[in-house]
Amino acid sequence: MAKLTPMKAIRQKCLECSCGQIKEVRLCPVKTCTLYEYRMGHRPTGGEDTAEDDSE
Repeated sequence: MAKLTPMKAIRQKCLECSCGQIKEVRLCPVKTCTLYEYRMGHRPTGGEDTAEDDSE
């Protein structure tokens, strides 16, 4: 089995959740899901960087 990148693994999880229906992933109504912004297999543009800065 090939190793999945994190983004591809998220995409696979979304496909699993929607019974393998690509169109249902695109139309997903569960906006509270932590994977929602990543469901199309790529990082969303804009927004905040989630990395924490420990330089304080």
